[in-house]
Amino acid sequence: MSSVVYSSNSISKETQKEVQNKGFNLPNTIRNITFHFIKVHYNKYLEDHNLKKIGKEKIPEVVNELYEEKEQELKKYIRGTMRKNFPDYDKNFTLKTSTEEIILEMFDDPEFSKNRIIIEIENYQRKINS
Repeated sequence: MSSVVYSSNSISKETQKEVQNKGFNLPNTIRNITFHFIKVHYNKYLEDHNLKKIGKEKIPEVVNELYEEKEQELKKYIRGTMRKNFPDYDKNFTLKTSTEEIILEMFDDPEFSKNRIIIEIENYQRKINS
């Protein structure tokens, strides 16, 4: 879930050009897919626990729990969403490989990923409760 801040370092210059020529930025696209996934599970958590928001002190615990439980589901969701939005996804070696590189990078540093999600949830809750 970390790659909310993907570096483009893992994507070749050719891939970046090809992707940008098609009118989208792959890291941002995957970040948006990830944010959507997080938001859906955040809202479900609130609903399941009958909460309006998660207490600031409880956010790290909730993120840790969801991260551990949902890692594989998130990877599948990213790939499935890419397939839905890009019909040639499975035939486009560059797009598919670049997506996999970003997914690997996202899960390479779990602590960074979790901290990034915690910050996003805190910011989101601050906005909706102001």
